[in-house]
Amino acid sequence: MNQIINDVLSSSIALGIIAFICKMILKHMDKRGLETYKNKLKIESDLLAKRIDLEFSQKKEREIELGRWGLTLLSSVNGLIGRLKYIKDNESLTEDPYYEVSTRYYLCQFLCWAQLFRKDRNTVVISPVNDEILIGELLKNISIVLRNNNFNFPAIRSLEQQYIGESLIYEGSCMQFKKFNDSKILQDYDVLNSYINALLSGDNIEYITELVSKLEDLQKHFKQILSLN
Repeated sequence: MNQIINDVLSSSIALGIIAFICKMILKHMDKRGLETYKNKLKIESDLLAKRIDLEFSQKKEREIELGRWGLTLLSSVNGLIGRLKYIKDNESLTEDPYYEVSTRYYLCQFLCWAQLFRKDRNTVVISPVNDEILIGELLKNISIVLRNNNFNFPAIRSLEQQYIGESLIYEGSCMQFKKFNDSKILQDYDVLNSYINALLSGDNIEYITELVSKLEDLQKHFKQILSLN
């Protein structure tokens, strides 16, 4: 009987020891598993935070870049459209010196900002893989109307447009009207003079309508992009 009791006690002790060891092993494994999960969660959280920060930075950069061209290129488009519509609605303006010099500036200012856009736009934000590539295409459509038309209207060819635009670049921007007027820049440039005189004469409304249409395409697209940001 005593032997049986001893055997039972020995077995109980052994089982107890085994159970204790198993419990310790499981507890250790639980701790390791929990630490692994916590580390994995931290890594994923850090990656998510970095991705959110990157997306925010990219969105901010996009807003700044589009805002930059909204205040410059789009503004020059608005000004030129307004002047062309005024010319359409009025009789010949060739006798008024104000309309001669201001119309010259509206056109030259647009060509200047178009040139700066092609050279200085942020290609990370405004690149061929984004919708903004259409801005370049719409600028090209305007350029085509300026250099080639079926209305027997004076033309400003591609390099002439570039020359006019670059002539107004001043300290990385487009010169203001005062400097443009005071310096008499491009005053003797026959290509520009012929074009402006033809505009102000009001003799070819069809041509002006075509040019306004292409400018408004750019205006609408740019405003659409700005409204989405």
